[in-house]
Amino acid sequence: MSPGAARPETVRRPVVAPGARRSLWRLSAYLGGGLAGVVLAVAVLGLAFGNTILNGYGKGRIERAFSAAHPGCTLHLGELDYAVGADRLVAHAVTFATTNATLRIAEISLTGVRWVALLRRAPALTDVFAQSRVEATHLELAFPNAHYGIRCARLEAAVPEGELVLGEAELRPLDGDEAFFAAHAFRATRFHLVIAEGRVSGLAYGALLQGHGYRASSVQLSHPSLEALVNRDQPLKAFVKSPLMVHEALAAIRPPFQVDSVSITHGNIRYCVRMAAGAYPAVLTFGNVSASVEGLANRPEAAAAIQVQAQGDLMEAGTLKVLMSIPTTPADLSLHYSGSLGAMDLTRLNDFLDIAQHVRVKSGSAREAAFAIEVTAGQARGWVRATYEDLGVAVLDAHTGTEQGFDNRVTSFLANVLKVRNANAPDASGSIREGKVDYRRAPEDGFLEFVWSALWSGVRDLITH
Repeated sequence: MSPGAARPETVRRPVVAPGARRSLWRLSAYLGGGLAGVVLAVAVLGLAFGNTILNGYGKGRIERAFSAAHPGCTLHLGELDYAVGADRLVAHAVTFATTNATLRIAEISLTGVRWVALLRRAPALTDVFAQSRVEATHLELAFPNAHYGIRCARLEAAVPEGELVLGEAELRPLDGDEAFFAAHAFRATRFHLVIAEGRVSGLAYGALLQGHGYRASSVQLSHPSLEALVNRDQPLKAFVKSPLMVHEALAAIRPPFQVDSVSITHGNIRYCVRMAAGAYPAVLTFGNVSASVEGLANRPEAAAAIQVQAQGDLMEAGTLKVLMSIPTTPADLSLHYSGSLGAMDLTRLNDFLDIAQHVRVKSGSAREAAFAIEVTAGQARGWVRATYEDLGVAVLDAHTGTEQGFDNRVTSFLANVLKVRNANAPDASGSIREGKVDYRRAPEDGFLEFVWSALWSGVRDLITH
């Protein structure tokens, strides 16, 4: 992506802060444990006294009982309605809050609950909700400590079918970009994720309600859009601990976790780097992204591996395809990945290179490119092949962003004449020069940063003398 000498920032997986992660687990546990008592109280009061008394007297009792049962948590209910014939409980303006998170729901409807089972002492949630369905609208979940919020226009859960549907879901900073970056003393990456629809099939609600783990057959994400913005105007945080690799991150999830397949369709990715507050950022885009992931689990078989297939249009100019196999059980970093890039005008990369690397591609086109890389114990080796022509670059002034100045002209001349290989094509025998991949993971490398750095080592070897 970037031919500059400095290694570019790499898009990382969105990572929720530890405090926010604990809040989410606590929120899930409290909701699961307290829901049975809330539903029981509402149902009994509704059946015995009707909606008038339910809202006038019963609502306050429910809220106080919930707070007493879960210290540090509060529950506020708006208007309640229980329809006996339809066996439907509807609650409006529901707010659930802990010390680190707040959940607001405009309306939630619950049907199919086994009310008789609720009358038992310590009822099993799997018996109570085995045939239930939930519909909720306009959900807002805020994590102030992590400075992020999640919004969802609708949520539908069908326990008998093992289905969960999210419509118009969004992850974004609570107070905008400047407030987000102001809350971080060091360089940070801001994520903004929008998903038109997310659908989970084969979800094991029984195991989920019992706290035995998370198991689903498939997850489908339609029209997702991810933007990552890095503020390079802030200093890097001193290195303390190596980022987790994929297999390490999965192993860190305590409950058993397994998703057989994940698919993404019609996605878009924007990776942005800003050099100063308020400045226009460098932008790298991948459009029309499609991807599939199989074998995502933290309790896999000994020989299991995560299989990834993805493709997208790089800067709306060339199609990039990637295949990746990531073993989930090794003690060290091991994987294999390969891919290809279709024909592309290389000057289309300047929207990113001009700002992020102070380098401009003056001319050049790639006919095709391919790569294959094997990683064993953090050491990457492989090859990069590419057919390209008329490659010329210019070094830009870091302050003005232009090619002006004697030093810049001399540097650009030396880069083109002494270092850059201007073309690469098969010779008379059909053989072509390859770039050698040789890179060992640095302690501070994240997963995607390592993957890119290894690939760039081969690209750099290919295009320079």
